[in-house]
Amino acid sequence: MNLRFLETFVRAARLKKMTLAAEELHASQAAVSARIAAFEEELGVRVFVREKGKQLSLTPVGSEMLAPAEELLAHARAFTSRFATTDARLSQISIGLSGTVAQAILEPMAATLAKQWPNVTVHLQSLTSTDIRQQLLEGALDIGLLLGSIEEPTVVNRKLLELEYIWVCSPSLMAGGVEPSLDRLKQLPLLCYPVDSLVYSAIGAYFASPQMQGFKLIVVRSLSVMLRLVRAGAGYAVLPAELIRDELDSGTLAPIPFSRPFPNQTYFASYIDQPAIPLRAAMADCICEVARQVSSSEVEDPSRAE
Repeated sequence: MNLRFLETFVRAARLKKMTLAAEELHASQAAVSARIAAFEEELGVRVFVREKGKQLSLTPVGSEMLAPAEELLAHARAFTSRFATTDARLSQISIGLSGTVAQAILEPMAATLAKQWPNVTVHLQSLTSTDIRQQLLEGALDIGLLLGSIEEPTVVNRKLLELEYIWVCSPSLMAGGVEPSLDRLKQLPLLCYPVDSLVYSAIGAYFASPQMQGFKLIVVRSLSVMLRLVRAGAGYAVLPAELIRDELDSGTLAPIPFSRPFPNQTYFASYIDQPAIPLRAAMADCICEVARQVSSSEVEDPSRAE
């Protein structure tokens, strides 16, 4: 029995819509439908009545399955929680993280993992989200902390961070509190993310120019390098607001007064679902909890209040 398929059945049964189940599981609707179909094929029964335009409803056998399925998932979680931390078969684990995730949670994450799993060697690699996605699917990484989810049936995606991004520049680059024209923006260097990244696509959508035609691009693969260049007045960029709070407070960087906000970007902890390696799930859940605590402390910090 594939626990991922079982969890998908439970979520869909409780939420009564494939779209809602897909959102909660951070998967595509097609992936959720495929999991349900595989679940039904494995058992040889139909668990849902599907009527176009209506909520999902359970068949009689599906209704009978729901409570035992939830009980089985609870037992699986308890098993993982009890034994993953003492998994003697896995003495090291490889985690790829984007520069943004590193800046947001690296120190508390590393400290927590070392305390929780003192006998496991954790290899941390700073990579782009594109490289993380590729290496995780190739088996070179155990866990990826990256922008965007990985839409593969075997991959579990846990929401890690949702970050507000804002347009900023050195105060010397763009004076005044008036929204700059598109012509003005095209005259200045735009410090941009790699063309195969999700943020690059979001920037293209923001300016309604997917290929960024007419813009003077400086492509930067490192968040820390990009921040240095923005501080130096080498160009303007869109950056995570919480990670540049000190620069904004000190006036080293100034927000560009665009009338439209840039869309928030969501980061995930992703790993390939393998019951034989429960440590992946346990560590991913632990990292997500660290991120939640960091985000909560920043919200509650009175020094962050406007």
